Amino acid sequence: MNYEEITLSHFFREQDWHDEKLSKIELKGKVTELKAQINKKEPGLKWENIYREIIETGSNLLKTKLKDILENTWQKYSEVKQYLDEEKYNSEETFLIPLLEHTVVSEHHPKIEIRIGDVYIGKIDFEVNLKLLMSGIILKISQGKIQGVKAGKCKSNGTFLCEGITLFEDENSEFSF
Repeated sequence: MNYEEITLSHFFREQDWHDEKLSKIELKGKVTELKAQINKKEPGLKWENIYREIIETGSNLLKTKLKDILENTWQKYSEVKQYLDEEKYNSEETFLIPLLEHTVVSEHHPKIEIRIGDVYIGKIDFEVNLKLLMSGIILKISQGKIQGVKAGKCKSNGTFLCEGITLFEDENSEFSF
């Protein structure tokens, strides 16, 4: 699989969007309060359209590139950090850095704020938890930047939640770079 193209949606398949799960979110106190606030502020707005937009925007959160998450983590590793000094390694020389088996844990808490005009109405909270067991990774570093991954395997598990309700679950996806 091309390292540059992998997004969180590779872990959380959209076939898991079920009306049952979406209904549970809609019944949460915070969401019913949000619905009431919108109705009060703008009675002409249809909740179904707003809710569909919230869910669609939430699913767009899964377009986050795995590359960004991994590179942000790997840049903190001492065996990688030393090659990211642009002043010291600004030549055309390329370094291949092997990383032993390691685990990357990534947790994100994005939210969608709802506003009508300039008035804040409320927010919907999402949560992404991802645990990646990486092995055989070889990073390509050039001119003080990670340029890609030459080899490696990844096993994963994780969850994607909205207002505490699990929308997607990944249990042991595997892929190679």
